Amino acid sequence: MVDPAEKIGSILGEIERTKGIVKSPDRRSAYLTPLYTQLVREIIDEVKKQIKEDIMNELRNELKGTSFVE
Repeated sequence: MVDPAEKIGSILGEIERTKGIVKSPDRRSAYLTPLYTQLVREIIDEVKKQIKEDIMNELRNELKGTSFVE
């Protein structure tokens, strides 16, 4: 499994390379839009994963004091 920080860094690197290579504003927009979309999706997925893990940990901690979990 790929580290999310590495994947996000890779996308950011690709965005910067594309900005340097493509000079035409129309073409730049066409190339960068999918990259920015991919970047945002990756960040959102990672945030959702972290929130889910935090909620699960909180629930486990709450259940440790009850008779539901032994």
